[in-house]
Amino acid sequence: MTDENIHTGFNEHDDHPLESHGFERIPHKGDFPTFLDLVAMVALVVFSQIVVSVVGVALGLPMPDMLSGEIIDIEQFIGIQVVRGESFAIIYPLSMLLASASVYFYINFRDGKGKIARASSCGFNPNVILGGLIWLIAVQVVVEPLSLLLPAANQGSGQGFWAIVTAVIFAPVFEELLFRGLVLESLLRRHRRSFSVVVSSLFFAIVHFQPSVMFTAFVSGLVLGTIYLHTNSIFSTIILHSINNAIAYSLITLDLQNLSYYQILGGGSLYYSVYGFCFVICVVATVETWRRRKRKIGSV
Repeated sequence: MTDENIHTGFNEHDDHPLESHGFERIPHKGDFPTFLDLVAMVALVVFSQIVVSVVGVALGLPMPDMLSGEIIDIEQFIGIQVVRGESFAIIYPLSMLLASASVYFYINFRDGKGKIARASSCGFNPNVILGGLIWLIAVQVVVEPLSLLLPAANQGSGQGFWAIVTAVIFAPVFEELLFRGLVLESLLRRHRRSFSVVVSSLFFAIVHFQPSVMFTAFVSGLVLGTIYLHTNSIFSTIILHSINNAIAYSLITLDLQNLSYYQILGGGSLYYSVYGFCFVICVVATVETWRRRKRKIGSV
């Protein structure tokens, strides 16, 4: 398996690009990233989303709030959702571009490294994609009973064509480049793989803000981070993220987004059979991942 990387446009001799623009670089002593670095990167992501949203509203971008008034009928509800989807399709990519750029330059400022993400062709392996998708869905089924104990998500990013584009294209690309390509890679410079995957998954969860979504995002991040390291490729996680979001959006289209797997499967023996099968998949996948890692370490 090759370990190809995407590099920045900085010259190799330009170790600290910010210094040439009048910035004083923080002394690097091999301690990056620290806890405060992670807090700073979370703050940059949150700040980017706030700035772009505020600027968008100030420029007249419509962001209708379904909670601000009474919904008269289904047509009005759908109309509001479509407008939200169109507005979110503008705000989301701009905020993620700003967030990714901010985190990227912060990492270079602190650490002087130019790597963004691994891009091995192994990320297109259909067997890996299929297995990863089964694992991703299985882990979401298993943790759902716990996520249902947390406050539910509200409003969302709307509906319509542009909401689909945001969910299936924009979100997977930007989020994987940011959370796996930048955050996870920065953690790997100092910490063990397992610790790095856990912390980057926490980062991924925190910026989703809503408790039930945060919990699901965390366990999904564990799977995506593991697959990213297994394939050495951001392509695998982008594809998996995209398929997962497409499935979630299809449930919204079928008006099933507010139903649990228990309700969708009708409860009873069918649900518990599916749940047991998913639990076995999670255990087997976790054990196999651990065994592969042990074999790899032992062969070094």
